[in-house]
Amino acid sequence: MKSDDAKAEDLIAELGFLCLGSRFRRLGERLQTGVSELAGLEGITLQPAQFPIIVALEHGPMTVGALARRLDLSQPGITRGIGKLLAEGLIEPVLNDGDQRLRAFALSEAGRTLLSRVQLHVFPLVQRAVADLCEGPPDDLLGHLARLDQALERSPFEQRLRAMRNQGIGA
Repeated sequence: MKSDDAKAEDLIAELGFLCLGSRFRRLGERLQTGVSELAGLEGITLQPAQFPIIVALEHGPMTVGALARRLDLSQPGITRGIGKLLAEGLIEPVLNDGDQRLRAFALSEAGRTLLSRVQLHVFPLVQRAVADLCEGPPDDLLGHLARLDQALERSPFEQRLRAMRNQGIGA
């Protein structure tokens, strides 16, 4: 936990809109840490950044390019995620009907099972915890970010998710 002096020296927060991307990145890292811990408690080793890929594949096979467009992420990032998911046996390559040169990917049986577990045990808690963190006036972005930073400093996201899980919330 940061000391009061360290809080007063939060340069990223002090710079406001100038460091908005860094602020979002920091908040994203804090949130993903919590989601990763919750997933681990459920025996799920998949990284939070890979969840959108398996969700996108829930309704059928997609190519890397289609996934990149659907998720609005870079193709290299999607390719890295696909590689990890293939290695874990959670997705599998399939023939692409439209163009045999393009590889498409689909959830494997293990991937469908894992997605069901994530949707049942992880997503509801994350949804609720983030909604709780985001309460407040919607038109004050920097103030809202300050409240998020302070709330996550007082009680890290993984601690919030663990408490909700232990209370049986969301499952």
